[in-house]
Amino acid sequence: MALIQSPVLPFRPAVGVHALALLLMELQPGADGPQILTADALYQLGRVEEAYRLLLNIEHTAPRPPILARLAILQLHRGFLYDAYQLLKKLINSGDTSCLRPLLSVASLQDRALLEKHCHTASKRILCGQQAESAIREAVAYLSIAIMASGGGAIDSLLERARCYALLGQWKTAIFDFTAILKEHPDHVQALCGRGFTYLMLNQQKECTLDILVALQCGAEEVTQSMLSLKDKARKLVSEWLGQHCRSSLSETLSANPVPCREELLREAFLIGGALMNTDCREPRWHLLYIDTLLAKGEVNAAGAHLKQVFGQEPRDAAAKARWGVVKAWQQNYKVAANYLSVVSEKEPANLDFLITLLQSAQRKRLAQAASQQASSVSESGQWEQALALLTLAVRAVNEMKLQYLRQRAACLAHLGLHERAVSDLNKVIQGHSADGREEQRVWAEDHCRRGRSLLLCSHEESGLQDFSQALDLHEEQALLCVEAGLGTQRLAEMFLRFALQNYGQQKLDKAWLLTETGLKVDSGHVELRRLRARIKREVSGPCIVN
Repeated sequence: MALIQSPVLPFRPAVGVHALALLLMELQPGADGPQILTADALYQLGRVEEAYRLLLNIEHTAPRPPILARLAILQLHRGFLYDAYQLLKKLINSGDTSCLRPLLSVASLQDRALLEKHCHTASKRILCGQQAESAIREAVAYLSIAIMASGGGAIDSLLERARCYALLGQWKTAIFDFTAILKEHPDHVQALCGRGFTYLMLNQQKECTLDILVALQCGAEEVTQSMLSLKDKARKLVSEWLGQHCRSSLSETLSANPVPCREELLREAFLIGGALMNTDCREPRWHLLYIDTLLAKGEVNAAGAHLKQVFGQEPRDAAAKARWGVVKAWQQNYKVAANYLSVVSEKEPANLDFLITLLQSAQRKRLAQAASQQASSVSESGQWEQALALLTLAVRAVNEMKLQYLRQRAACLAHLGLHERAVSDLNKVIQGHSADGREEQRVWAEDHCRRGRSLLLCSHEESGLQDFSQALDLHEEQALLCVEAGLGTQRLAEMFLRFALQNYGQQKLDKAWLLTETGLKVDSGHVELRRLRARIKREVSGPCIVN
């Protein structure tokens, strides 16, 4: 049976209920219901001692949860905290605390506050120095009563219970409690961190990262302390997720905005970078992230100072050295910048592309020019690997928009025997052919010859021969010069012969004729090609080929 309807009911209705309860006790002697109702009425009338004695008499005969709950509240009211604790413990051990809910709806605000405080304190005492599952479950029971007594608004108890549920592996239930706090207090840092770390346990990266980000905006120092309290594995994982988010966000910002970026666009990156460095100052990636954010803002001197402090003026680490390249480019020392940035161009192309976005358009063009000039210089001394790295920097700095850098890199790749990559570069060059004119045709013929040679050397022979045929049609003189400087006329003529014979054997006489004629352009005195041409002439009827 519940108490009377409200703790603020007028005195007169409580008197009436008391009279009715006494009548029921006479009509049903020994029954629990009328006696509990009488005790509730006495409580409402302020006759606490009488209510206590009446309930105590019932409890001695048959202890039950509704009676234990009432006795506990009355003992708290009377100031007997130890007795109240023992009664609550019995209630919890009974496994039925639901009888408290209707009771609390009519208990006085003062007694509800006493119950909330007592239960929260009891839970803290249980958890102090104990992490056994049984102790945690008992603490959860006390915390649940405290939350119930507060009407669901006991923030500290909700927070503590959520943490207990997380310790018990009941992560979804923990999230429910954290969310209950955040509905009323969306900027509660501990609840945000708690829910974020619980999402971490569920391997929900997006949700975890979002909660920690919001928490950082509300209280970065408190979040840092919370992260430091995590175990190593968990701390490293949440740091990794934050770092990934920050990198992605910074890249999107730079792709959409020219440097230097406005401060408000970089506020989140600075916030995350600072938190990560404070969490693990020994991790180089977090320092590099902070340096990149400084560069994105245009604070070149600050970025250089941090670089020097953490990595030194001449760092061994390639990623740090590349950042010096960006700093040097801002300082208009493009030759040094090219050398520094080239250390990541071949090994870490994605990193290079990101670092290039930290430069202004004019700086990128000047950097590409310096890299191209450096590549020409080092290639003369046979340093082809270094030349390739510099040329890749030049190509990426202008986003493949300058064909000359692609031509230069393709030649370098061919020299190193990387013909598939050379072909890829020359494909882009040849796709860029547009204007007419004799001078352009001379260059285009050379492009086709270079691609044809690389195609032949990586076993794409038919496509390679087509390139040489096209080069001869565009500018025969330049094409023959390229052949002599490359494969040699005899070797190329032999390839044309082999494919011509293959097509002749398959009775593809038109194609055999074209291959033979092209081969003779390469080497007009080639005996076997001349014999094959004569043979085809005899076999083909009609004048369309021989004329």
